[in-house]
Amino acid sequence: MSQQSNQGSQVSDAFSQTTLNETISLMMQNAVTAQQNMQMVMSTSAASCCALIVKLGQQGA
Repeated sequence: MSQQSNQGSQVSDAFSQTTLNETISLMMQNAVTAQQNMQMVMSTSAASCCALIVKLGQQGA
C-alpha cells in the first residue's frame, strides 16, 4: 500500500513540476512578446516624430 502511495506522490510531483514549467514558459513568452510590441511602438513613435519635424521644417522654409 505504501509503494502505491509513493508512486502516486511521484506522479503528482511530476505533474506539478510539468505544470509549473509550462506556466513559466508561457509567462516568459508573453514577456518577450510584450517587449517586442513595445519596441515596435517606440520605433513607430520615433518615425512619426521625425516625419512631423521634417514636415514642419518644409512648411517653414
